[in-house]
Amino acid sequence: IYLCGLAHGPKSLTESIAQASAAAARASTLLSKRQIELEPRISQVVDENCDGCAYCIEPCPYDAITLIEYMKEGAVKKTVESDPAKCGGCGVCQATCPKKGIFVRNFRLEQISAMVEAALAK
Repeated sequence: IYLCGLAHGPKSLTESIAQASAAAARASTLLSKRQIELEPRISQVVDENCDGCAYCIEPCPYDAITLIEYMKEGAVKKTVESDPAKCGGCGVCQATCPKKGIFVRNFRLEQISAMVEAALAK
């Protein structure tokens, strides 16, 4: 989405036209490519942090997270597993996990916190 003109903020007609021209140029550059590769925005489990509490399973709107039980050193351990084919990358799982056991690629808590701080600083 490219904002320009009054959608971007108050400005004169001349400024709006200049911004519209620039936005169209940026959009045409993107649209002229035959293929665009993006890093997938899907959840990923951090095995060291996940204790299998399953807080992330019920709130997931895509039903992409399942609880897994396995044997390790003679004891039953629990963790969650995210299905990348179902995951929509919304971040609900990351928001509900108290142990930082799951995150959305390219949207780590530190990155989101930095964005919020930058927005509040304005």
